[in-house]
Amino acid sequence: MSADPDFTRYVDARWADLVGGLEDEGVAPDDARLAVAVTLLGARGSWSRRVRDEQVDVSLWAEVRERTGLPARPGEPAPHAVRPPDPGDGPEEWMARATHVRWHRRRRDAGRFLAGAVVGVLLLLGWTWWAARPDPPAVREEANPLPVIWWSEGELHLEDVVVELTAVDEFAADGTGAVARLRSGEVVRIDADGDVEQLAEQPSALVRVAAAPLYYPPGRYDVQVQSVPVPGGGWAHLIDSSRRDGPQEEVRQSETGRRALVVCTVDLECDPPITITEAEGSIRLR
Repeated sequence: MSADPDFTRYVDARWADLVGGLEDEGVAPDDARLAVAVTLLGARGSWSRRVRDEQVDVSLWAEVRERTGLPARPGEPAPHAVRPPDPGDGPEEWMARATHVRWHRRRRDAGRFLAGAVVGVLLLLGWTWWAARPDPPAVREEANPLPVIWWSEGELHLEDVVVELTAVDEFAADGTGAVARLRSGEVVRIDADGDVEQLAEQPSALVRVAAAPLYYPPGRYDVQVQSVPVPGGGWAHLIDSSRRDGPQEEVRQSETGRRALVVCTVDLECDPPITITEAEGSIRLR
């Protein structure tokens, strides 16, 4: 049972009294025997110290009572002579069962600890990811003065809101919102309320660009910069009077030059140019 002969003598001498004391207080026979065996097995490794520092009859009786759910009786020693020793009802079988129970408990506790550690790591990773997320872009309500979506000075202008969206490489209208590819390579969709959602794939609106019809700007020094479809049909043409046609068409001559938007129907009937004063710098339609 144990390499410590003093522990073995104690178990042989007190087994019947510890079990009988529990049975006398209404504990089922098998539960009483297993509780005593598990408690004794737990005390075996530190038996020498416990005998030296404790009154083992008191401390062990308190532990077996607690294990079986009996009310505590501080300072009460285990009962004596409540049962005569029964050679056929010794501690050996129950000590073996207790060893098996303790092994399963340790295995269960180790599994719970491992599961808890995994959950803790996942929670830490999730918290780290959450904390590292960039703040959502600022959004303000503002009616769009133009009939198309446009971007200028780090702000994307939708129909009813303006979204702070810097480092835009390309964007396009997508229903009531827009899709955009950022300079980081990230592709996002911006809905009509300004909420930004990351996309796993590049939408067709950024890939397929419809060919704009031929358009001649109205002024001698006006240059067509961009053309985009208008919801419901037709085209919007961005023209710029701060450029000069010819070899230097792509070189801006004046940052204060007039920009305007001309909206044309599918039959090429065009409205008068809408002068754009909202954009302090460059303006883009896609």
